[in-house]
Amino acid sequence: MGTPGVDVYAGCNIDYKGKDVTPAVFEAVLKGDASAVAGKGNGKVLKSSTNSRVFVNFVDHGGVGIVAFPSEIYHATDLIATLDAMHTTGMYKELVFYLEACESGSMFQDLKPDINIYATTASNAAESSWGTYCGADAMVDGKNINSCLGDLYSVNWMEDSDVSMGKNWTLAEQFNKVVKLTDKSHVIEFGTKTMKTEFIDAFQGDYNSAGRGAAMVEEGTFKPKAAISMKSPDAEIASAYTRFMEGSEAAGLELVAGVQARIAAKKTFQKITATVMAGSNAILAQPARVDMQCHKTAYLAYKAQCGDFTSQTMPFSATLAALCAHTSGDARPIAAAITEACA
Repeated sequence: MGTPGVDVYAGCNIDYKGKDVTPAVFEAVLKGDASAVAGKGNGKVLKSSTNSRVFVNFVDHGGVGIVAFPSEIYHATDLIATLDAMHTTGMYKELVFYLEACESGSMFQDLKPDINIYATTASNAAESSWGTYCGADAMVDGKNINSCLGDLYSVNWMEDSDVSMGKNWTLAEQFNKVVKLTDKSHVIEFGTKTMKTEFIDAFQGDYNSAGRGAAMVEEGTFKPKAAISMKSPDAEIASAYTRFMEGSEAAGLELVAGVQARIAAKKTFQKITATVMAGSNAILAQPARVDMQCHKTAYLAYKAQCGDFTSQTMPFSATLAALCAHTSGDARPIAAAITEACA
């Protein structure tokens, strides 16, 4: 049962892994700053120029205005500043950025439309992204790995590339197909949209029929192999539940801890909200546009007083965005409420 296992690491030289995968290293690689990664990984950075086409694919957990690295959080203000710096120093001719994360649409709200960067995201700024090939579909060599094998948006564009590359199909064609295929969230586009007429091969690599994986999308259609999907934030708890039901006591403890952490996070942010709003229990709507400077200040206050975001607290980054709208961009009452809640 399931797809035969393949060692995806065989023959693959990983530039950075483990503790070296940090926002600082990510920024240094994009900016071509070799001195900033001395002693980390293999030290490779971009050596691109104003004649280069650059493709960036980022996949991890996320929240409003943030994406996760293995042990750190990266804020939208820092990502936009890095992309602006790349433009200023001539690190690319055109850059395409695909981002898979919950609320990933919030990361590019401040991306300039005229610096030759075209970005698409797995979801809008107020919804989860989705894992796919989950549950009974997560079979490898007859064994269920009790997780999800991929993410819906990412699987869709990669499977589309399997059948599209080498045929002069454009970024616009891929975007339109991925929008239709990703039916659990809203795929959004940002930046220099005139770049959509470019061919995907120019960014994702030269077409090579010998090295191309087996496509799961039928050529000429928009319908991939049906697969079980779930919201990305739920995958961790769902995995623990499945393993617990199969008899793992350790998974049971993991499940309990995950549920308790989720409940505790909700209570903490309810307390922060009530303090900022002088006891009101009104439900705040997420603003159409996030005040990212206020949000970052509030996030840093939370990190300092409560510890950094985890997989259970990241969804509440949206609360900070809503509170910033409520205070008209004044982060001070939010920081004070955070200090009180986590004291």
